[in-house]
Amino acid sequence: MVRRLTGSPAPALLPSALMGALLLALSDLVVQRAFAPALLPVGTATGALGGTYLIWLLITESRKSRA
Repeated sequence: MVRRLTGSPAPALLPSALMGALLLALSDLVVQRAFAPALLPVGTATGALGGTYLIWLLITESRKSRA
């Protein structure tokens, strides 16, 4: 995700660390607010977000290879 945002060919350490921290904090906030009475592990939201991104990435790369 960071390489797509920054446009750099190699992953940079600082932007990658900041993106990871942002995603984890955002996932924690979403899980706390969306399922208020129940406490879910932050890994559920992180996995759902990461899985959705992975599926999107696989679909777009598959379409590029067909064209």
